[in-house]
Amino acid sequence: MSENQKFFPNYTVGPDAYDAIETVCSRYGTKAVAIGGKRALAAAKPALEKALKNSSIEIIAYEWYGGEASLENSEMLMNLDSYKQADMVFAFGGGKAIDTCKYASLISGKPFFTFPTIAATCAPASAEAIMYYPNGVARDTYECHKPAIHVFINTDIIAKAPDVYLWAGIGDTMAKHFETSLAARGRNDLSFTQALGVEVGTMCYRPLVQYGAKALEDCKADHTSEELEQIALTNIITTGIVSGCVGVTINSNIAHALCYGLTVLHQIEKNHLHGEVVSYCTLVLLMIDGQMDKVDELYPLYKAIKLPTKLADLEVTRDELGPVVEKMLSVDDIKYVPYKVTEEMVYNAIDALEEYNKAH
Repeated sequence: MSENQKFFPNYTVGPDAYDAIETVCSRYGTKAVAIGGKRALAAAKPALEKALKNSSIEIIAYEWYGGEASLENSEMLMNLDSYKQADMVFAFGGGKAIDTCKYASLISGKPFFTFPTIAATCAPASAEAIMYYPNGVARDTYECHKPAIHVFINTDIIAKAPDVYLWAGIGDTMAKHFETSLAARGRNDLSFTQALGVEVGTMCYRPLVQYGAKALEDCKADHTSEELEQIALTNIITTGIVSGCVGVTINSNIAHALCYGLTVLHQIEKNHLHGEVVSYCTLVLLMIDGQMDKVDELYPLYKAIKLPTKLADLEVTRDELGPVVEKMLSVDDIKYVPYKVTEEMVYNAIDALEEYNKAH
């Protein structure tokens, strides 16, 4: 997409966010298909139907997205009669459900709206779809050119969701600042929008330190609060804006590349959330890059909210890292570092982080 044409996410946030659906969506038609994870649809359905009662918008079907963010599931959705008949797509859930719908929208051209039921990733507001193979191994990132037309963030639903998702979202969001600032380092060819995204990226870091612990406490208590809203907006909207501004060459690098590498291990896909894994990988990034002051600053926060700081926290042993590092160094994300990342550097950083844990 041309630098002089940029689309930013619009959003409504709060306990009554769904009340804005008719005002926002009615210009796109009257029939919507609701797609998402099974738990997400169940959590959102009462509030959705209450908001749409006596409105012009009709939900013609509730459809499961298939369980994995894959090209195959996107194709499956597009072949559904309900999808074909709908004027617009309402995507509910977390990153995988939303990215599956996002890719389908890219191919089909259907107007696309997101309804995050957890605050774990920027997927509801980003213009990229991170896709996996059906077995859960990372596949590719697809540029969708535009984010969802509107993001409806119901903070009551997010507060009642398991706090582990908000926790993982904090981990994923943390990486955004450190990856974008690393990718932009030393570059004098950044466009206006890219430079704007890098600066906004600092807001992917500071609010987490300020509000993160309290937001998690409130989520555990199923309580909507200002702190929880701040973290939901940071995890979803701020990260989405940064992604939309910086583009794929600055958006991610070491932390996400290592995360994608770790997806080759069965226990990662089975037992650990994306943002949880990325949070560990962010510490590895800081070790590789020699930012020990940031490791020292973040380590107490990680321990306080129990984000992973060592391999054992992810059920990974050093002996399993061979295919992980091989996958990490093969993905496109690793190209967007201002120096060559080698296998030795990765192992040394992981080992140094293990020693850091022993000393702290």
